[in-house]
Amino acid sequence: MVVKLFDNIEQLPIERFNKVNKFWMLHDNIGSSIGDFDAVHYSKLALLAGDKEKCLAELANFRIMVFNIMNEINVEHLSFASLVHSINGEEQNDLSNEALTALLKRLSDFGLTQEALKKKLQRSEKVSMKT
Repeated sequence: MVVKLFDNIEQLPIERFNKVNKFWMLHDNIGSSIGDFDAVHYSKLALLAGDKEKCLAELANFRIMVFNIMNEINVEHLSFASLVHSINGEEQNDLSNEALTALLKRLSDFGLTQEALKKKLQRSEKVSMKT
């Protein structure tokens, strides 16, 4: 299986650019795994303890993260799927959540690991931040 990815955010068509940005923003602000609770929400809640409104907003973000985890939605993975240009020469243009989830399953069945996915995302983000 040959998987070609967009390596530079500047290469993305507008719709795909918006989708990737949405998933990156959700991952950065809400998280994708229970480990993000400690890294994101717990520390924010401790800092916001005196501000009831901000604390409630942070709890709402945490609720969304838990909902996503319970429904096997990982926005970090969806951002990766949004960066897939083609598989075996076949362009991947369906950016619906269902199509992106099916693409992730296909890649997972082929052996894509969390470690490989994270490495590629980190490299893509570094390239994107340079532009």
